[in-house]
Amino acid sequence: MSDMKKENEKIDELLNNTPKFTDHRSKEEVYNRVKMEIEAQVKEEKRKIIAVSFSKWMPFIVSVAAILLLTFLVSSYTNQKETTLSKDSVYDNAEPKENMRSMEKTEESAKVIEETKADQANAMTTMSMITDSTIELIPLQKAVYEDSVNGGTVFHFSLIENALSVPITIIISQERMEADFPGMTPTSLQLYERYASQIDEEALGFMEYHPYKGYFVAEDKQLKHYLPANHGYDVAPGTSAPYWSSINEIFTDFETLLRVNEDGTAIEWDQVGIINEPSPLFGEYAQQSYFLYTALNGDTYLSSNFGKRFNTLSEAFENMRSAENDIYTSVIPNNVTYSYRDNNGIATIYFDEPFDLKTMDSKDATRMMEAFALTAASFGKEVKVENVVQQQWEEFDLTKPLPVPVGPNGFIMSDE
Repeated sequence: MSDMKKENEKIDELLNNTPKFTDHRSKEEVYNRVKMEIEAQVKEEKRKIIAVSFSKWMPFIVSVAAILLLTFLVSSYTNQKETTLSKDSVYDNAEPKENMRSMEKTEESAKVIEETKADQANAMTTMSMITDSTIELIPLQKAVYEDSVNGGTVFHFSLIENALSVPITIIISQERMEADFPGMTPTSLQLYERYASQIDEEALGFMEYHPYKGYFVAEDKQLKHYLPANHGYDVAPGTSAPYWSSINEIFTDFETLLRVNEDGTAIEWDQVGIINEPSPLFGEYAQQSYFLYTALNGDTYLSSNFGKRFNTLSEAFENMRSAENDIYTSVIPNNVTYSYRDNNGIATIYFDEPFDLKTMDSKDATRMMEAFALTAASFGKEVKVENVVQQQWEEFDLTKPLPVPVGPNGFIMSDE
């Protein structure tokens, strides 16, 4: 037997004995996990006050992602080719044919490696562009209503400050949605995965909090959060409260949340214990009352009072009179009283004395109207205010029920 033939047999034997890798995850799940890990590491670097430039760490992050992607692509190729390789185990006795087949395999392997490198480079370029770019948010300084969306899409988001979660509502233009999600209507999770890492929370005066550590997987109406060790969301009430509030404010189209370890096993939540069952989410109707919150930078927002929920709309409206803490402020002036009644399914606020809105700052009066409307909307209701001196206040026709808000604290996502 010639040396060349022996060498060819060794090569074929190595190829046939190559370990069979299996990965039951979808390509989308692997891609999203890698992308979110990169984004999380980028955000984490921003939180640290260090002298070393972030760019020094980017090659390391890219290298880790490259290894993950390369492993996935090569294992997929191995699975696809294993049948072909097994058929090639019968050899032709003619030495020239063996040499030719070895050369073909070598060329084919080189081609696969080049294709893998190209796919990896394209994926990394796309993720790098998403991670590095920053989205500008233009404040509306009012709630978002259906007629102000203009055919676009609403993205519910949450800003974190001093362990508090402040909900905001971002309008994404129809043109941008068609470019980013062609031919589909994205879920809240898909919107979050696409845009969360690009929002500069510090520029809005809040802490860099998003994207969440770990990654999410949607299973019908259940959201699974795969959390890494030492995620830190359960170390104290000051970390678990904003985590839970923001989850509810962002993922409004899911019914439950199941927190698990990164390997899918049941997670142990500090001060709670082992979590085996999913937790119900608030959904579209959170059943909350709204108050005024002033951020550290002086900007004002409408927000629920630490996410407190109520059984009835009557209780929520009554609760709006007093925040009972120094964090939130009631939108109702101290000397103003009112009663609540239900008129044929329409919630009605009736002021005990004729109320002149001009006795208030115009912005405060508008916020009060929006707080009434947001509170009612969180119960799936519309609200009408009565015994008010004015019949028209800014865009509100007070002879009719107030328009139902889509969400509080509106922003427009810039297309630039």
